[in-house]
Amino acid sequence: MNFQVVQMLASLTAAGCMRYPYASGHLIRTGETSTCLAALLGLNTADRERIRLAAPVHDIGKLAIPDDVLLKPGRLDPPERTIIERHSSIGAELLAGGADELLQFASQIARYHHEHFDGNGYPAGLCGERIPLAARIVAVADAFDAMTEPRSYRPAMTDDEALSVIASGSGTHFDPHIAQTFQEGISEILRVREATNRALASGDDMELVARFYGLRLHANGGLRAIAP
Repeated sequence: MNFQVVQMLASLTAAGCMRYPYASGHLIRTGETSTCLAALLGLNTADRERIRLAAPVHDIGKLAIPDDVLLKPGRLDPPERTIIERHSSIGAELLAGGADELLQFASQIARYHHEHFDGNGYPAGLCGERIPLAARIVAVADAFDAMTEPRSYRPAMTDDEALSVIASGSGTHFDPHIAQTFQEGISEILRVREATNRALASGDDMELVARFYGLRLHANGGLRAIAP
């Protein structure tokens, strides 16, 4: 593992945590939920770890979205929706600037996690298995977490309501096998989420990010790898 790349992902996650209220919870929970879902799907240890490290930066492109759109206290109109949809391509391009395989992997997740299984997503309109597997996994984890969080324009959904949305989107919005696995494994996913929420309540954003990535938080606020 390239610790410089891990530090870079951690720093980007920390930046994302400051972009909007409660971002840290969403980013870290999406990382943990995606990893749990990958395990339920039978992915090997190495692939699960790549997803864990990369998933929290799936929305890093939101750093470039104007506040009046990203933080709008209401539903977006069509022009605003076009602006916010750019975050996937912006984030992908930011991450693709490095040659490291993990950065390229994270770039794919950022670019394609809003693609729909039926081809009606964005930015590329990919469908089915043309969408990278990791992006299909993060799409379900991201959606569930977003739906069960309050937003300025709606209250949080219950877990059952969010599960119903995932079930109804199986085969259209979501990969049907991944959606089914998510529903069948919901007890384990909720256990992971509860454990993550306990961790989220025990420190500030930088401490949380450092722990998540296995780094040490220095007194000056920097993130450094922990020596073996």
